[in-house]
Amino acid sequence: YVGGKLLARVQAERRVKAIQELQQTSNLSNEGKSLTESEGDGASDNGGNRRAQLMNEGKQRRRQSILTLQTEDGQNYVVMAKQLLQSQNREDAEILSLASHYAIYAQYVYFHMYAVLEEYLPDKAQSFIRDFTLGERLDEYSLAMFDMPYAHLYCASFENGITQTPYSILVDEMQRSIVITIRGTNSLEDWVIDLQYVPLPLEQIGSICGFDGTNHYCHKGVLTRAKWLYNDIRKKEVLKKIYSQDSEYKDFDLVVVGHSLGGGCAQVLSLMLRPSFPSLRCFAFEPPGCIFDENLAEDCKEWIISIVRHDDLVPRITQPNLESLRDEFLDVIARIKVPKYKAFHDVRAPCPESHLKKRNEKMLCPKKEIDRDTDFYAIVQAFRNERALKNQTGAVATKLYIPGRIIHLVDTAGAGAETGIYVPYWASKYEFNQVILSSRMLPDHAMPPLVEILNSLNLDEEHEVKTWHTEEAVEEEIEVRRIVPFSNPHGRLPMTLTAVSLGAFIMSIACAQGCSFVSRTTMIQDANGELYPGLGLDAGIWSYAVMKCKKGVSCESNITDITELNVNDFEDSHYCQPYSDVFVIDGHWKLARIAGPFASLVGLVGLAFCGVATCTKLGKRSWTNMSVLLFLVACVLQGMQLSYLRSDMCTDWDFSSDMTAMAACKLSTEGILAVVACILWFVSSVTSLVMSRQVKHSS
Repeated sequence: YVGGKLLARVQAERRVKAIQELQQTSNLSNEGKSLTESEGDGASDNGGNRRAQLMNEGKQRRRQSILTLQTEDGQNYVVMAKQLLQSQNREDAEILSLASHYAIYAQYVYFHMYAVLEEYLPDKAQSFIRDFTLGERLDEYSLAMFDMPYAHLYCASFENGITQTPYSILVDEMQRSIVITIRGTNSLEDWVIDLQYVPLPLEQIGSICGFDGTNHYCHKGVLTRAKWLYNDIRKKEVLKKIYSQDSEYKDFDLVVVGHSLGGGCAQVLSLMLRPSFPSLRCFAFEPPGCIFDENLAEDCKEWIISIVRHDDLVPRITQPNLESLRDEFLDVIARIKVPKYKAFHDVRAPCPESHLKKRNEKMLCPKKEIDRDTDFYAIVQAFRNERALKNQTGAVATKLYIPGRIIHLVDTAGAGAETGIYVPYWASKYEFNQVILSSRMLPDHAMPPLVEILNSLNLDEEHEVKTWHTEEAVEEEIEVRRIVPFSNPHGRLPMTLTAVSLGAFIMSIACAQGCSFVSRTTMIQDANGELYPGLGLDAGIWSYAVMKCKKGVSCESNITDITELNVNDFEDSHYCQPYSDVFVIDGHWKLARIAGPFASLVGLVGLAFCGVATCTKLGKRSWTNMSVLLFLVACVLQGMQLSYLRSDMCTDWDFSSDMTAMAACKLSTEGILAVVACILWFVSSVTSLVMSRQVKHSS
């Protein structure tokens, strides 16, 4: 956890430094040219607009390009000027409109495919194909209930295994297209396929499907699913029927769409189907980052459009990226120069971007100062050498990329914004050669928000973009008032105080639960003033301990005189019996019953304040008026519970005119706990008073 958080901060520091150096550079590159930085090995950030800054083109009213950061072999930055999607460009506007339209299909296949058919399918049916020869109407399988009245289901499969994946084929009358939509990762089998990212050759598949697969490679797991999809569609003759000469859909275009794993399957399936359907198009939403080799990924630009949202993790998952992340992580672990508990508290506190360098220097030593004489470093280096040797041989050495033209939706709103402001630009497949550690790398992969973003994009809208200060001077860090668990902004004293008050609270609860608050001993005094030992008992505030005969002793003989009772024949049964109406509850007893629960309740509120003090700062007024007073009140209430010693339970009882039971009470287990709780509440109150004198008055 500490290593991951520190690595995210290191990435953020590198990115901020690159942006600052970029602003000092006046000669910016155009598309295809680069400006190489000499230091840094990643582009990352924890907030919005991490990866881009818009560039004004002279005095033009609208921005035409965007500057992006990408890495070369994880060592050097390359700054590229990328083209924004423009509303004046008909192709850009059309592609974005179609992407927004077909994104709904990629979302539909996750949640709504079975809902359309559940009233028509028999139990446990795994697939469905419409048969117009039976007189089925077109609107019987409409998606009108999902705000898609123009779409009608033609075929669906619900099979899900290592090779099988759910998909459906629909008729889109609005765009006059046949849509194959493939579901993404939604089961354990899907995760197994995701992790099979070893490259496999496409030569044999190409010879079967009609494309040249020589020296081309593909994601192993995705290829397995795509082959099953291709064979299942051919076996059912779905496309053959749709595009037959007698079909009313023979002039419709074929479109393949999918999200996540489904997007990768859509890309590979489109490659396999395109020899038979030259006008085919594919829209892949947030697909895996390792689908085709470099050359094949470039060749697919004619028909594949891939859409990636901001810091999405999945398009950046490739074997080289993961190995680079692993190496960086191990380096960061080796660079930590403070005890891990100090690093833990540091990474839990918010870190403004202007203070990344200073905070990182406190936690990490420079790379060149890593101690290489440790057993840890020796093990790491041996592991790296072994992995490097394996990666140099075989198909594993082939790098895989996102295929086709890539639209990257970058959020320019900045960290903390309620809603994102997204700008689409044409990205390069090389921009996704590093895993970005950020708080949004997983949320950015969700499909429903992506549908909303695509629907709301306005290419004519101007956006305010965050700028970066290049001055060397760093202002004093402004404290961020937010709750960070165990950050201890007041030091360790509140943590100790929390532990003490927690102990007092537990004891306060426990002392009212048992039946041994006091131990009562009894002496019987007769009319002559002679004393005889009587039967004692343990008594609690709400119940008392029942006595029983010792094992092997008979206590059932008739005893006519209480003075003949042998108290040694009895022992505690450890069974608590609630008081019956025979017992008279006097004022002292009632006070003990009321004071105990209130002491626990008031102390709990004070405990909550102490717990908050371990996560965020409290002002003097909070410490004085709340914690000090609360703990002091809890102490007084807990002390009032000891009034039980003056109740009828601990006074003499008259059995008759000539016999009296003389009682003496001493504190037992629960009574001692009450005394200790009272002391701890008082200690907590005094400690809170000390804290109130140490902190500044809250503004």
